[in-house]
Amino acid sequence: MPQFTQREKEQIKEQLLTTARKLFATKGLKKTSLEELTSSVGIAKSSFYIFFESKEVLYLELLDEDGPGIEERVWTVVNEQKTTQDKLKSYLHAMTKELEENPLMKRLQTHPEEIQLVARKVSPEFLQRKTARNIIPLIQFLEQLKEAGQLIDEDIMTIVSFMRAAMTISRHKEDIGEEQYPKVAEMMFDAISKYITI
Repeated sequence: MPQFTQREKEQIKEQLLTTARKLFATKGLKKTSLEELTSSVGIAKSSFYIFFESKEVLYLELLDEDGPGIEERVWTVVNEQKTTQDKLKSYLHAMTKELEENPLMKRLQTHPEEIQLVARKVSPEFLQRKTARNIIPLIQFLEQLKEAGQLIDEDIMTIVSFMRAAMTISRHKEDIGEEQYPKVAEMMFDAISKYITI
């Protein structure tokens, strides 16, 4: 096993993340081989495990890396709104936009089986820890609204699932039609935000 300096490790890890982001977004997790990942950064296949336990862990690392930027953009938009309904509607719009524009998240929208491939290779606790970051702020936000008497009397996780289901609208953009899509999304998000608020 080759010995890498700390600086080399950092550079190689960054190169692996960059390469993996491109390959996972275009080819997917299953069709991206370890050889493709390692040859692009000039290391042996066996050296991959110095940096990541598996392709699946690398995949989750990329999702985790994107998390803070997504959160900042989404919650900045939400916090600019005045009413509860507008806050909820802007969350749906902003998060749907992130799902559409982030190549890796867009791939997950159209290939949901990829997260199941990841789930088979890592512990449930590890998966939960890595994927919870985008859902926890929403849960906390909804709990605050509920405590303030601004949400319907429904289980928080049901509301979260309801909102997440609505955000899958981006998968159906072609079916709806490019011209109609913005209006349909606006109508749907408006209806949802009205339904779950008091």
